[in-house]
Amino acid sequence: MAAVWGVDIGKSALKAVKLRRTKEGMEVLAIEHIAYPLGEDEADANEQAADALRQFLAKHKTGGDSIVVGIAGLHAFSRPIKLPQAPRAQLEQVVRLEAQQQIPFPIAEVNWDWLKIEREYAPGEEVDVVLFATRTELVDGFLGDLKQSGLLPDVVTIAPLAIYNFVRHTDVDLSAGGTIILDIGSEHTDLVIADGERFWIRNLRIAGNDITKALAERFKVPFAEAEKLKHSASKSEQSKKIFTAMESVLKDLVGEIHRSVGFFKSQAGDLEVSRLVLLGDGAKLKNMTKYFKEHLGYEVTRVGQLGDRFMLDPEVDLDVLKNHLLGLGVAFGLALQGIGEARCTINLAPQQIQVQAQLRSKWPFAMAAAACSWGALLLSQYHWASARDQLLETVKHTGRVSGYESIQEQAAAAADLGDLPKRGEALTELGAGRTVVLELLNVIEKHLPRGNAAVTDLYKTTPEAFRDPINRQLQAWQQLAAKERPHDAKTFLLDLRIDQKDEAGADGKPTGRTLFRVELRVAKPLTEALQGKAFQVRDQIKAELVQPLVNSLAGAPFFVRDGEQPPRYGEAFVGTLVELFQLSPGATTPGRGERFDCVMVPVRFEVGLPPPRAAEPASAPAGEE
Repeated sequence: MAAVWGVDIGKSALKAVKLRRTKEGMEVLAIEHIAYPLGEDEADANEQAADALRQFLAKHKTGGDSIVVGIAGLHAFSRPIKLPQAPRAQLEQVVRLEAQQQIPFPIAEVNWDWLKIEREYAPGEEVDVVLFATRTELVDGFLGDLKQSGLLPDVVTIAPLAIYNFVRHTDVDLSAGGTIILDIGSEHTDLVIADGERFWIRNLRIAGNDITKALAERFKVPFAEAEKLKHSASKSEQSKKIFTAMESVLKDLVGEIHRSVGFFKSQAGDLEVSRLVLLGDGAKLKNMTKYFKEHLGYEVTRVGQLGDRFMLDPEVDLDVLKNHLLGLGVAFGLALQGIGEARCTINLAPQQIQVQAQLRSKWPFAMAAAACSWGALLLSQYHWASARDQLLETVKHTGRVSGYESIQEQAAAAADLGDLPKRGEALTELGAGRTVVLELLNVIEKHLPRGNAAVTDLYKTTPEAFRDPINRQLQAWQQLAAKERPHDAKTFLLDLRIDQKDEAGADGKPTGRTLFRVELRVAKPLTEALQGKAFQVRDQIKAELVQPLVNSLAGAPFFVRDGEQPPRYGEAFVGTLVELFQLSPGATTPGRGERFDCVMVPVRFEVGLPPPRAAEPASAPAGEE
């Protein structure tokens, strides 16, 4: 397996770990720690981080390796939710619907992912799912800065999740009850509570910089000098005064830990925390372990060593590993995700980067599959001849089937189902309406234009393109996209909202049936040929998407109406309001600079189970017309 770099770019140091998975375990190939002065000026700090990154890339050739990076927990959103048990495909559809309700930003403006907590669930118990999201503009800016320095990551995750993945591979046993993992960094502190397979994360603003500022204020020294004083506290003659100055900050940190534990206990009533594990450069400070033990009442330890599955390459600098292990947690966790050894595999990288990473990872397998297919083709002649001879021999010696009449009698008896149909109908009634939303989403998905996800035809390229299949085909796609404007033919589903309500009869009283109010916002690009003819685009949306969708929903198990009284089943309301706007502010067509204007159409209708049929009049007996 190819090697993976986990690169953690912090406020005071760049930390990187290179791992490779082998049959014997996980091999540590390299460790890097590049420190730079910690300052209060944001611009200086960013430039120092960029210099460290360029220094790292000059020392290590990462061309054939995968790169995994992480963003700070304070820039990410996470929310645990509970959902009904369902197969993976159906659960994913429900999660996408929930994400639009739970994530406090427009879904088009975030990169998001989700994770199902894999544990034993009782029959009927709801499953634990965690949503993660971050603003798209933040990720794009972060990746843009890395690209300028020459680093091209394949995966972007969240630092607290990397810490969680790392601790699971250390000498800390997370199966022994609720455990707080506290990673004290320079600018912020990541808190993770692990309880079996469940975990919760929170970012705390109190961190190493706050301690440094307290020391600078107490001893009236510059920030840089206070930083040195903090790290030399154990050897200083004023160690007692130094720790006294730190204590006010540590009290605040203890208070935040108490509040975090209380909050997560309110979400999971059976959570019991009994210990604290310290990580990060801030955990190196004198008396930290003793202070937290006294003020929290938990067993407190530091991560002392890597787990047994780690093997060290002879070239690894053991001094760097020993001196900086507490600060390497994020880098180790990132690399573990890259080699497929992480429990939590959230990826918030843009979709284009994820696709490119998958192409690179699957290219060797594609070549191997091609070689195998040729071998299979050569062997197939022999196997077919052998199978044909065996079949002819079997047919030759097959006698007549005996007991035919007996089999017929058994089949007739089995056909008498008795009251099974009625019992089946009764059971079906119990589940009526439970899967309407999932079935509705399936129908909507079937009517979305197939061409939306079509890949640009790359066979127009020359045969030489396949000598370097990734780079050359990507270039060919970009050229074709700029020339052919592939978005002009697409239909965009901008928003989908489904609300549940109880149906009211003509007298205003509830009928006992459940309805689902569906609202869609659909858009198509307003091409140059249709400028000033927005209503034609609206009619096109209605003809191509809305009407076929309503026609499909008009049959069992659905009925559709537009929500007006009296109900008109089989119809939908298509808004007459036409809106011209840019699909994404500042969006341009590759290679061109014109606006990407669209026509948006709101669509509203209600979906539910079919209304009861009216009783049919009884037919008159013969002769009494």
